[in-house]
Order: sequence, then structure tokens, then C-alpha cells
Amino acid sequence: MPDLMSNSVSGLLSMQQALTTTGQNVANANTPGYSRQSVNLATLAPQYQSGGYIGSGVQVASVTRSYDQFVVSQLNSATSDNSRLSFLNNFSTQATQLLGDTKTGIAQQTQAFFNATQAVAANPTDLTARSAFLGSAQALASKFNQIDTQLQNLDSQIGQQAGDIGRQINTYAEQVGQLNDQISKALAINPNAPPNDLLDQRDLLINKISAQIDVKATSDGQGNINLSLGSGQALVLNGTATPLTVGNPPSGLSIMLGNTDITTKVTGGTLGGMLQAQSQLITPLRNQLGQAALVLADQVNKNQTAGVDLQGNTGRNLFTPTADFAPQTTALVTNKGTGAVTGSYTDPSLLTGQTYTARYDGTNWQVRTQPDNGAAPVAVASGGALSLPGLSMNFSGTPQSGDVLNILPTVGAAGKINVAQQSSASGIAAAAAGQPAYSRDNAQINALFALSSTNLVGQSAVNANDGSNLSDSVGQAMSQAGAFAAGVALSAAAASSTLANLTAQQQSVSGVNLDEEAANLMKYQQNYQALAQSISTANTLFQSLLSAFR
Repeated sequence: MPDLMSNSVSGLLSMQQALTTTGQNVANANTPGYSRQSVNLATLAPQYQSGGYIGSGVQVASVTRSYDQFVVSQLNSATSDNSRLSFLNNFSTQATQLLGDTKTGIAQQTQAFFNATQAVAANPTDLTARSAFLGSAQALASKFNQIDTQLQNLDSQIGQQAGDIGRQINTYAEQVGQLNDQISKALAINPNAPPNDLLDQRDLLINKISAQIDVKATSDGQGNINLSLGSGQALVLNGTATPLTVGNPPSGLSIMLGNTDITTKVTGGTLGGMLQAQSQLITPLRNQLGQAALVLADQVNKNQTAGVDLQGNTGRNLFTPTADFAPQTTALVTNKGTGAVTGSYTDPSLLTGQTYTARYDGTNWQVRTQPDNGAAPVAVASGGALSLPGLSMNFSGTPQSGDVLNILPTVGAAGKINVAQQSSASGIAAAAAGQPAYSRDNAQINALFALSSTNLVGQSAVNANDGSNLSDSVGQAMSQAGAFAAGVALSAAAASSTLANLTAQQQSVSGVNLDEEAANLMKYQQNYQALAQSISTANTLFQSLLSAFR
């Protein structure tokens, strides 16, 4: 039966809940991922009495959190993009610094090597000039080695960090699955009483996953948030998380979700930035530098072995002969067969600086250029021999359908070029073949200088003039890396600004405003005091009624 006392008590209890919720907001004002909670009040069902309906008081209908799914979805996407570009920006800055400046960079070292030939040409019998030329050759080889090693180290760091990220994603995904179970069970008991703190925890975990890899979140309407990667493979399905495995073979990062390779589908988050750093910066740089190093060694050696040294003897290789190099090849860890491929260089000047992927279709190996240029794949004939630009490859073993091999013709070659051990100042071939000892002929060393302006890198089999010279080839590698880094820096700044704006928008919806909470505390306190006074008044009336009957 409704009366002043019962109505006041219901209000008092509701105000207690409102004050408790407001205190929860204040306490968690700085808690990451916390969403402001609000008490929603509703009148109790009125009761018919004395010819009319009399109110029965108030109750707490629900405690809800301030939340905007659309804003949160945008925020997760912006977080993923910002993490990708932030990693790329930092990484590209490191990588381009390795190439050196306009005075000491690899392009300048290359030109300095060719310029050193002119002192020998001016005085072919001068050992000092010859020693300086030999020193410039050693400096150039060391520079190639140094840059390739540092790029390889950066690539290895990507692999180590990516492995840690993969394990971190797995931990977060398992926690999301556990929260899915708890939230769905809670909502099954009472759909009108959402477990707000658990929902906040799950949203925070999804945002953390988004920072590492691009993920799509979908609700099943029963309290579960399912997460998918790539083209739809489930990372979290209800309460179950599928493990993510990240590897870093020489061909680049490999990302497996369960037994499915999703590497090419990952485009966001820090992992997406790592994949982009490898495919658009590290691998192209190592390819271009390796290609230039191979052409340099091949052409300089051909020049030297065609002339005679200071003793009148046939010249010898100045650099490590390309016959001592071999293209890198790798097999995917998921391969089920024993297929393998080896190769050698036939003409380094024809190398394209690209990599290749061979996939076994059950009958033949199908070889494609990477990145895929849209051309039809080349089928490897029976016997396993295949000719590629500047390469002779041989396939062997017993592959199974779906097996993949990667061919990396020039990656790492810059780290292997060295001045030949037998090289000496007197052993430099400055004179043309047939000249006597201590000849002042400089035809051969002048021909070596001419190589600096001859289009030798990336020639085609039908046109020897469509390539680029050695200095320009190295310079182009630096320019492309610099342009990539500059573009990434601009995109990273824009992504950071977008993330800041969306974070502010999300906080305007879900964040705790201490001034607002202070006002609420005063309001609810005053309501509480008024209700307490109502109870006191009801008690006074009741006592007066009792006194009247004594």
C-alpha cells in the first residue's frame, strides 16, 4: 500500500544507488577505457486507492554506460591506421639514415670509386694512386656491406617485435573470449542489466588489438563480440580464440591464423606497418643495392681481367666474383613437400631487382614476379630448369600442390661483395691487353671509369640502353627511400590528428566530466536529504496518529 513512508524509502534507496554510481564515475575518471555510467530511474507501478491511482515511489530501472558504437568503431579503425603509420614513420626514418647524407652516402662512395680511376689514368705506374684506388674499392665494398647488414638487422628487429605482438594479440583475444562468455551469461539472466565494467574491459581489449592488427568487430546480438581478420577468418568466435602465429623468414613476415596464411590480408595496425616496411622499403632497398653490387662486381671484374697489371700479367678480379654469389631462396613453413630451388647468375646486368614466387599447382611450378605485375605466370618445364632475367634456376625435390618457394635474386648481395683477397696496388689492370710491364697505357682504367656513365643496371635482353648507370641506380634507391619516408611522415601526421579528434569525440560521449559529476553529487545529496526529511515527517505524522488514540 503506497504511503509517504514507502515512497520516501524507495526514493532514498534509489538516491543511494545514484550517489554510488556517481562515486564510481569520479573514482574511474582516469581509468583507461572506462565509460561514464548513469542511473536511469523509473516510477513504480501506481496502485488504485480511494477512487484514484496513487504513486508507489521510484526504482532504479537500469545503470547504463555512455557509449556510441559508431564512434568506437571509427576510433578502432583510426587507432589501427595510426599505429601502422607511426611505426612506418619511425622505421623509415631509421632506414633512410643508414643510406647516409650527400657527402658520405652510398651514392657518393660509388662515384668516389670511379673518380679514383682518374688519378691512376693520369699516372698509371704510380703506386700511391693505385693504392688510393684500391682503398676506394674497399671503402665502397664496406659501405655496401654495412648498409645491407644494418637493413638486415632492422628486418630482424621487425621479426622479433612482430613475434611479441603476435603473442600479445593472442593474450588479448583469449581475454575477449572469456569476457564474451561472462557478458553473454549476464545478459541471458537479465537483458536490462548490462555488466558495464565488463563491456568497458572488452572494448579496451579490442582497441588494443586494433592497434596491433586491423580487426573487424561484429555483435551476435547475444552479448558476444566476434573479431575477424583478413578476409573474414575468425580471431575470436564467441568464447573461443584462434591462435595467431608470426614468423619472419628471409622472404618477409608470415602471419598465420590457425592453419590459414593471412599475411597478404593484413593491412593495418603495427603488424600492417611492419609488412609495408618490409615490402615497400627494406626489400626494395636490399634488392636495389644488391643488384647494383652484383653489376659492379661483374662489370669491374670483366674490365680488370681483360687488361694487364703493372707487371704485364693478365688482370685479376678486383671484387668477389659473381660465381661465388647465389640467389636466396626460401620455402614456406607450411609446405608439405620437399620441393626446392637453386640458381646462379648468368648476366647480372639483366637482373630486374624484383623477387619471384613459385607455387606448385599439382603438375608444374608456376612462377610470378613479386609484386605481381599481372603477367601470366611462367610454368617450369619438366626437368626443372628455368631461365629468368639474369638468372638460371633449377627446381628439384617432390613438391605437393600448394607448396610455395620464394626466389630473392638480389636480396643480401650487397652484404657479400668484397675486394678479392689477392688484390694489390700493382695488380690493378690499368693497361690494355698486350701492353708490357710498367706500361703507361691507361686504356683499361679509362674504360673502367666509363662504366660509371654506362647503362648497366636493369638492362633488357633486347635493349642495352634502357637500364641505368651504377651511380644513378644507387642514387635512385636513396631517392625512392627518401620519397617514401617523406610521404609516410605526412600521412602519419594526418593519422595522428584524426585519432586525436576521434578520441576527443569518444571522450565527449563516454568520458567522465568531474564538474558534471560534482553537480550530480550535490543534486542527489539534496534529493537524499529531502527524502530523509520526508521519512522524518511520515514518522511525526504516525506518532501524532498514535497519540490521538491513547
